Amino acid sequence: MQKVIVTGANGFVGYWLIKELMKHSIKVIAIVKDTNEKIDMLTSLSGVSIVYCNLSNMINLDTIIPDKDFDAFYHLAWISAGGSGRADYNLQLMNAKYACDAVIVAKKLNCKKFLVAGTITEKIASQTLVLPVKSDNIIYGIAKHTTHCMLEILTNRLNLEFVWMQFSNLYGPYSINGNIVGYTIKEILEGRNAIFGTAQQPYDLLYIEDLVYAAYLLGEKDVKRTCYYLGSGNPKILKDYLIRIGELCGNPDAIKIGARADDGLKYDLEWFDASALIEDTGYMPRISFDQGVLNTINWMKL
Repeated sequence: MQKVIVTGANGFVGYWLIKELMKHSIKVIAIVKDTNEKIDMLTSLSGVSIVYCNLSNMINLDTIIPDKDFDAFYHLAWISAGGSGRADYNLQLMNAKYACDAVIVAKKLNCKKFLVAGTITEKIASQTLVLPVKSDNIIYGIAKHTTHCMLEILTNRLNLEFVWMQFSNLYGPYSINGNIVGYTIKEILEGRNAIFGTAQQPYDLLYIEDLVYAAYLLGEKDVKRTCYYLGSGNPKILKDYLIRIGELCGNPDAIKIGARADDGLKYDLEWFDASALIEDTGYMPRISFDQGVLNTINWMKL
């Protein structure tokens, strides 16, 4: 790849993805919502051009970017991917529309490949009708699943190469809210207990630098599938992860397993199968779980 477009460029994944692309001397058009957004970290990177475009105007992006013939279009932007907005059906439905708009404009810009940030949470969407607990946050997963389905159809119609990148549970520097590792470390560092349910479900935690390395490979390589799970290749029972985080923080007793009720959501071990990604791209994680957690702890202590 020589030049790409990245939406959601100043977000957690966007920033780290652009850093990874810079390692390979790839020019990046970084799409940022508006001039009120913080972009200090992006402007410190060479080879990045900032373009302001709100998602509601995504369909007109081709009139703003004075260039065409991009190798890839990474669509990461998503309103309220974390927090209470996950339960806002209006926002989540609009995200699906904006992703479809991004496909249309990617075709206008003559992009060779369209890659989108998915989530393991969409797997839970299929359980909605049978789960005894109807969590509002599942609306986010349903919206992601709906978007995935529509993009499969749209990209096929437009003859645009498509990759749905199903993200694992991410963690790393510059992200505290919305991920279980950041929450756990923050609670312990601030002298509180980190409280969980039984934590017996399978889980997969992936350090952000490994995630963006996988995303880079999916853009760079000629791949044969339209959906890949981006994970560690070594899922564990959640309880084991949590206990290890406590040990690395120096206070394993602060991890309180079974101190609150479970949320009723169930994960299947087979969801965390990264073998297709490994087989088609040669991907292997480069950062161990312990090292990733230590990196995150050191950043949070700054």
